[in-house]
Amino acid sequence: MPNSLLSTPARRWATGATVATVVVGAAVAGPLIAGADSDLPDRTAAELLVDLASLDVGPFAGTIVQSADVGLPELPATDTTSLPTAALSLLDGSSTARVWYTDGDTYRFALQDDQNESDLIRDGQDLWFWSSEGARASHLVVPEDAEGSDDGGNPFGDKGPFGGEGMPEDMPENIPTAAASLALSMIEPSTQIDVDGTATVAGRNAYELVLRPKDDQSLIGSIRLAIDGETSMPLRVQIVAKDATEPSFEVGFTSISFDEPEESTYEFAPPPGTTVEEIQPDDLDDAAAEHHTDMGVGPEGLDDSGFSTVGSGWSTVFVARDVDLDALTSHLEGDAATLAAEFIAQLQDVSGPYGTGRALTSDLFSVLLLDDGRLLAGAVSLDVLEEAAQDPAAQ
Repeated sequence: MPNSLLSTPARRWATGATVATVVVGAAVAGPLIAGADSDLPDRTAAELLVDLASLDVGPFAGTIVQSADVGLPELPATDTTSLPTAALSLLDGSSTARVWYTDGDTYRFALQDDQNESDLIRDGQDLWFWSSEGARASHLVVPEDAEGSDDGGNPFGDKGPFGGEGMPEDMPENIPTAAASLALSMIEPSTQIDVDGTATVAGRNAYELVLRPKDDQSLIGSIRLAIDGETSMPLRVQIVAKDATEPSFEVGFTSISFDEPEESTYEFAPPPGTTVEEIQPDDLDDAAAEHHTDMGVGPEGLDDSGFSTVGSGWSTVFVARDVDLDALTSHLEGDAATLAAEFIAQLQDVSGPYGTGRALTSDLFSVLLLDDGRLLAGAVSLDVLEEAAQDPAAQ
């Protein structure tokens, strides 16, 4: 398959896989949210959870802002319209995106910074990815039998917390709806759930649902969900580190409308001078299989022997095996490759009864990459990971 935008992580936008990053760096003036009293009726946590579980996402349009400061080492500034580098804005920096959504077959994202713009547009079976940088575009005709192509799809599965029509599988997962889904998936007996008043988010009255881990080992102090008082749609998610008062991670709408976007929003014609590449569905499947093989795993991903967990609940440690860092970064080019090299260079050398390797620590999570190919990660401190590395389940 020739080199193209869709041969990078952007390729996942055109398949049934989940997208992790659809934001670009941008300065944001002022805080995302202002607290406020409202006339919303009292609701219990259980009632709000029922509303979320039955949520059917309808048409909307809005601006989403994500900001994060999780205590990672400072890295050089790069052009965050590049998808690999945009991923790091989820951990350190501020990002913004415009989104229009009609249904699972009709949506658009506009990613902008001061100099460049990238758009993802789906209108029926036509899927476009366009970048003003380099005047490049990729076009894919989505097969009619593609999962989620005619029923709205759902990135969380049929039984996810937003089951039903919901959002399509190839919608990005950094929007508040998906972030809320991730938070709700963590609910279990080790979680305390409360309603903590109301807030004003994007000019709308919202309930504040708060999840707090009872597990002292977790680095997460709380996760706060702002839920629209009229539609029950998640409008903002904040993650606050233990012993902190300000969120280390926040994603939310700064403006939102629940009117159906105009049909013209999804009309796209490549600007004059744009290099257009036609992508075939088979090319995507072949490239995905090649990518998995390069990383040392089969086309189907890791099997049960390659992935395991140690512990449970909020202090669960995830263990992957046969992780090849060189293979994971070999596909990066330009700023993305430079940033990855800078990032890896700042990892901490560690050793112990578990072996030798490198580690990354932050306010919300830690990662331990061992020289024997094991990777351990969790919302816990490094010493918890080092202890988990000696557990038989992690061997």
